[in-house]
Amino acid sequence: MLELDELEDLFDDLDIDGPTPDQLYKIYGIFLRDFDQKPLIIKGKQLTFNRNRSNHPLCKGKFQCFEHIITRESKIAGRRNFDRERSNKLHWIRPILSNVTDSRIKCFEKINDKRENQHFYWYEEKSFIVILREINSNLMLITSFSVDKYEKNKFRKWYEESNKK
Repeated sequence: MLELDELEDLFDDLDIDGPTPDQLYKIYGIFLRDFDQKPLIIKGKQLTFNRNRSNHPLCKGKFQCFEHIITRESKIAGRRNFDRERSNKLHWIRPILSNVTDSRIKCFEKINDKRENQHFYWYEEKSFIVILREINSNLMLITSFSVDKYEKNKFRKWYEESNKK
């Protein structure tokens, strides 16, 4: 498994419009290896993910969680589009979650608009965040993405508010 210091983009040539079939095969294989085949326990809770099957053209038949990780919702079009940044960093999720006690990973919780408790694992140095949600007695992988300069201030504020308690 990769260490935090070794995290790099998966592909140098990942196209903005979508992966090649070989790249998609590799990305999905990493997803299956990291989350389906190897259970991960975080803070005593098992990590789960949405196992419903996707109807998205790029991810048809694959797990919906995978779709959420490699696509981003277009606020204008109202549909999910391929996201090169997310896809190229899918293999960062497990190392971040496996190193939540490392001081470089900023951990905090926040209740979302639907009154669900979400856990945030922010590797600020690499501008990348992983979001989990409490579901029954488990934690569910929701998404992950690169944090831009606008979101950075929001996450820093949430982190500081969470750590004042």
